[in-house]
Amino acid sequence: MKKLIIITLINCCIVTLSFAQEKPKLVVGIVVDQMRYDYIYRFWDDFGKDGFKRLVNEGHFFRNTQFGYMPTYTGPGHASIYTGTTPSVHGIIANDWYDKNSGEYIYCAGDGAMHTVCNCEQKNVDVQSADGKMSPHHMLTTTFSDELQLFNNGKVIGISLKDRGAILPAGHSGDAAYWMSSDGKWITSSYYMDALPNWLEEENTKDKVTKYMSGIWKVKNKFTHNLDTLLKINGRASIKKTPFGNTILNDLAIRILKEEKLGKNKTTDCLFVSYSSTDYIGHQYGPHAPELVDTYIRLDKDIAQLLKTIDSKVGFEDVVVFITADHGVVSEPHELLERKIPAGYFESTVMIDGLKLHLSQKFGEGEWVKNYSNNQLFLNHDLIVEKGFELDKMQQICADFLLNIEGVKNTFTAKQMHNNEYQNSFHALIQRGYNQKRSGDVMVALQTGWISKYWENGGTTHGSSYSYDTHVPLIFWGGNIPQGQTDRKVNIRDIAPTISTILGTAYPNGCTGNPLAEVTQ
Repeated sequence: MKKLIIITLINCCIVTLSFAQEKPKLVVGIVVDQMRYDYIYRFWDDFGKDGFKRLVNEGHFFRNTQFGYMPTYTGPGHASIYTGTTPSVHGIIANDWYDKNSGEYIYCAGDGAMHTVCNCEQKNVDVQSADGKMSPHHMLTTTFSDELQLFNNGKVIGISLKDRGAILPAGHSGDAAYWMSSDGKWITSSYYMDALPNWLEEENTKDKVTKYMSGIWKVKNKFTHNLDTLLKINGRASIKKTPFGNTILNDLAIRILKEEKLGKNKTTDCLFVSYSSTDYIGHQYGPHAPELVDTYIRLDKDIAQLLKTIDSKVGFEDVVVFITADHGVVSEPHELLERKIPAGYFESTVMIDGLKLHLSQKFGEGEWVKNYSNNQLFLNHDLIVEKGFELDKMQQICADFLLNIEGVKNTFTAKQMHNNEYQNSFHALIQRGYNQKRSGDVMVALQTGWISKYWENGGTTHGSSYSYDTHVPLIFWGGNIPQGQTDRKVNIRDIAPTISTILGTAYPNGCTGNPLAEVTQ
């Protein structure tokens, strides 16, 4: 009997020890800005074996990952990945949005109470001080690393060329977030620290921007861009619109791993990397351009170098890496039209001018429309009350009018979003992006392939509820991640509870996603 009890106790200890050892020493979250799902296969033959191919071949590839809401922008995308929920809950409804209370625009990571921290003369105030007036305070819920930090003292660091790509992933409790200023220097906000660490000041003094932005960026018989000229005309921040923006960010990620000794602490550390050059280049040239192809080939090499460093500094067995995107992108409408695919360019100002005229003729003169942005209409509530009209009826009148405009597929009123619960339709995608306090009175969804007339002379954009914007890659990689692929539909909001399950922590406090059993069991 004693022998049986001893054996049972030993087995319990082994199980407990095994469970404890499963927690990674380091979590690395990688977001590729504006990466469509099909890019993995489209560029497969051009990739080396140690970047994307290694992640796919050694990790678990979720091939049907959807965002599950609209609008698909950078700010909402990063917030949704790390909070495990959608804009309806975390509140980041766009990169910037009209505030119906103040009449001003709010930037998703903006915070006027903060100031820039850099290695400029004053050590804390930059000439472009707005660059660092940032914090995550507009994000209403926690991230998975916030929940980790509640009971652990590991390090959490977010980096990106874009401030929002560094700040929102790092969460409210992040130790640091670093991004590139308009002058091409790595900076942060007083939200995190009073002065840059010495190693980052040293990194800035190396002036890698000038080194990378020299010579020619070209692909034979495809394109040629003079980097020296771009630097001279557009300044140091012009590196963001070249593949070398990703490379200089990758250099920073590797330096952070070494200097901050991530993965060497008693508790789990987190490093969040958001590659933004893919978005800048995708917007400027479009997904059919050879510049974009070359950018992904070069990014593949950067990721290979990062994985190699993680291997050597932390170890494959002690890390969990996930890689995904914050949104996709639509082909340029002229590319679609050339192939007889329905598409077009949409002029929102003409639409809104028509609506204003219609309302004035029907209800009398007045500023009936306060704002139209992010495909959302904001009405003048005070005027509607003053004239004795009912808000919900006015919303419906506007929605019906806008539905007749060419290029508009659907319109949705705030009353619809608030009074109904949608599950499996485009209505549901709109609803998960709708926040009662921050969103407008009428939401407009364009037809597939339609984008703003702003892009008619070249380039493209994103933001819709269609698969070219919502379908992105998702790969988990690490020693305890089973290799394989899954084709069932999963959501971006499932990433955070999956990492929380692996770490044994509480889900983010607004989480609406579910852990992915393929990598947690």
